[in-house]
Amino acid sequence: MTANAQDFMDLPSPAAQGQANKAQALMWVYAWVYSTPAILQLLLRHQGMSWSTSAVAAGWLRKTGITARERIKVLTLTDMGLAWVQARSGLLLKYAELDPHRMSPYTIHHGLLAQRLTVHEARAGRISSYLTERMLAARSEQGVKQPDVVWTTKAGERVGVEVELTAKWDRRFDEFVLKTIKALTHEDDERGKVDRVLITTTSPAILKRYRLAFGSGQPYRTWRESVTGKSGVASIAQVPSWVQDKVHLRLVDERGMTVSDPLNHELP
Repeated sequence: MTANAQDFMDLPSPAAQGQANKAQALMWVYAWVYSTPAILQLLLRHQGMSWSTSAVAAGWLRKTGITARERIKVLTLTDMGLAWVQARSGLLLKYAELDPHRMSPYTIHHGLLAQRLTVHEARAGRISSYLTERMLAARSEQGVKQPDVVWTTKAGERVGVEVELTAKWDRRFDEFVLKTIKALTHEDDERGKVDRVLITTTSPAILKRYRLAFGSGQPYRTWRESVTGKSGVASIAQVPSWVQDKVHLRLVDERGMTVSDPLNHELP
């Protein structure tokens, strides 16, 4: 199952459009786990937020105040909304967020930016479908780290999108570099998990750091666990020369709009 980025648009009757809006919005929340009235407004191309208000009143969605840098009202599925979606979805996802208070505020802010990026790319016609982290996890081995979202472009390329809002250090930073290389690596004549990686951030300093880290021949450390449980450096490796052409960087604002693309790479 992939999610079509532009389904359910411009249907002939208000009733049909209303049902299509309901399907698109509830499926979106199911795939992403949560969303906001503003994002659903953008998704459905509505001028106001009346749809989400009606959906909450009807019992399909729950609105909850979450602190994440600022007070954010997030939308999650209710029991009724989850049952409606699962009866119509081709992929069953583990949805443990019926109690939204258990969600991490940082994770919410991070995920909402990934949603905004995806809506903007879909509306610009640059992607045809997407797979969220929850959708990817349902199809892979347990415990495997997934990109925040994978986009499929009009040309059929798979782009793994990583949203980086805070700096990683030491082992976490090196493992991010290694994970990215492995995601792009073709092994035994098989395609890598993605064709390209797009690292997006709101921080110019983080962007600059990754641009340097993925340069040809740049060193990164591989790590091991010792018998005492402490981690240590196992070896020093170098970024292959081909990687810098596969890793793209984009500076965005809080709305997910592009501020600059230093490598001058645009999605086809």
